[in-house]
Amino acid sequence: MSEPDISALVVNYNTSKLALDMLHSLKAQKPKDASGRPLEIEFVFVDNASPMRDEEAIEEIRRFGREQLPGKVILAKENLGYAKGMNLALEQSQGRNLLVLNPDLVLLEGCVEALYRELHKDSRVGAVGPIGFWERGREVRLPPNILPTLSDLIWSSLAQISPSANRLYRRRRVRDALRIFDSKEPLELSMLSGACLMLRRETVEELGELFDPEFPLYFEDTDLFRRLRSQGKVLVQVPDAHMAHFYNRSGTTNQGEAFRRYWKARSYYYGKWYGPIGRAVEGLCKKILHTSLAGRTARIREREVEDLGRITEPPVLRFPKHMDRCLLEFCHDAGFLLAAAMFGKGKEWRPGPSFWNAFGPSVYYFRVLDLDGGKPVEVGLWRFERVPETKPSPVELKEEVHAGS
Repeated sequence: MSEPDISALVVNYNTSKLALDMLHSLKAQKPKDASGRPLEIEFVFVDNASPMRDEEAIEEIRRFGREQLPGKVILAKENLGYAKGMNLALEQSQGRNLLVLNPDLVLLEGCVEALYRELHKDSRVGAVGPIGFWERGREVRLPPNILPTLSDLIWSSLAQISPSANRLYRRRRVRDALRIFDSKEPLELSMLSGACLMLRRETVEELGELFDPEFPLYFEDTDLFRRLRSQGKVLVQVPDAHMAHFYNRSGTTNQGEAFRRYWKARSYYYGKWYGPIGRAVEGLCKKILHTSLAGRTARIREREVEDLGRITEPPVLRFPKHMDRCLLEFCHDAGFLLAAAMFGKGKEWRPGPSFWNAFGPSVYYFRVLDLDGGKPVEVGLWRFERVPETKPSPVELKEEVHAGS
């Protein structure tokens, strides 16, 4: 196949089985252009010298590229970082349009076609992205991406040490999130999710490169979006395009290295876009987060939490009043600087099967905002720890039977 319509670019680190699921979801798309012509797709898969490389899964991906969807597998000799890995995938691709994909997601029905058609409606469109969900059942919306500006860096840092700053930050974040969640039309945004985005090859050629190779991990997508907007391009979220993104699965396989690369990338980003002042402010904010004040707001908020304890079954959140419409947010700390969300109603709520099955063992915080009055009002805050179900051992079962006999 020469010059396919779309080249799907994938960089993998320790998540090749998830990547295989993602490629199957790509194969199932079967997109068409506005005239009804089937779109030809290839993929380029780069493994970034995964220390936990699954050779069996890699071989399955190779076979998938030979038999299911045209593609190639590249095994990097070192961990190039995400930006360089993506640039390498781009060099080995031929498509007129580029689909940048994380390995830890699945594309839901109609996603690629909706992205492609929106991208080609207007030459001003620089990149398009889907709505992100936390799981395949589409019960939970992922947090909208917040553009990292110098102002946001200062406010988000203060929000971790000051309850009043935290309230102001949360109020603004929720207001912006509701605007995005409620939109039924293509929406121009200042930032999309870097996990899944589509852009034209000619647009990248005008930029000079896809990702700045100086970013070791994180912020490379933000930098791309800012470069696109600086050239007069717009970024569009497509309401009919959906993905389920199982967030940060690669980073959790080597958290120490991921954090090291995060801080390096953050410093480079603020220096690149804001110069010496940006680097100085970033460094000061980082120092704040390493003081005893860090997490102060979350600790104060803990006093307001209703603790549901350690659980293996879906919890029931009971509200103090009936609500015709409410927003349920959840995250991993009581500060709620970034939260996934879903809408609900009534006097109580229980997670559905798709949502609950996506929970891993961890501590989760939920808060509920009443939307009936037009202005979000917090009505409750809960916490629970999801723990794995334990099955009794053969000895325990034998003793139980013996005791009942």
